[in-house]
Amino acid sequence: PSTSALFADCMLACADAVLGERDIRTRAEFEAVRDEFSASILDAMFAAVSLTSSALAAARDVEKAIAGASNIALIAPLADAREQLDALVFPGFVARTGLAQLRRVPTYLTGITHRVGKLAENLGRDRVWMSEVQTATERYRAAGGELPPHPDAPPALVHARWLLEELRLSLFAQHLGTSEPVSLQRITKVLASL
Repeated sequence: PSTSALFADCMLACADAVLGERDIRTRAEFEAVRDEFSASILDAMFAAVSLTSSALAAARDVEKAIAGASNIALIAPLADAREQLDALVFPGFVARTGLAQLRRVPTYLTGITHRVGKLAENLGRDRVWMSEVQTATERYRAAGGELPPHPDAPPALVHARWLLEELRLSLFAQHLGTSEPVSLQRITKVLASL
């Protein structure tokens, strides 16, 4: 909503990247983390703001693509694309996503734009792929997953959440590539480890 909100969100993401899961209990531990954070914050903030800017530009492209695809036959896939966008970009998404995963968000958003642009070419194919994504998402939700994920979600659940985005890329925008091999079976296996 504002530049100050952007910087605050990026600052939280940078702090989380340094702190991770550390359990700080002594003054010496606190001072060591403080010094580490202070030494890295300028570069980390620049990178975070740059990534966020790319994500927000890609989100605007998605908004334009969805608005431009006004055909009654496309209501279901456009609603799915809107839901995907809303789970990726929302107030506080930078800190909730984390710096490591934030690098992939512009790619996911570009994938949505590509999908929307190709909808009219083969709506039947899109329905089949959307069904596979919905099955994976239902399994994710049945395992306790939320979109966006809860801040305290277990690592396996967070991994499954991002595998959902990679699955969408593998189906709707193959040319963008995935960060790791992905399939409905792989997502199910990750969820079974919970």
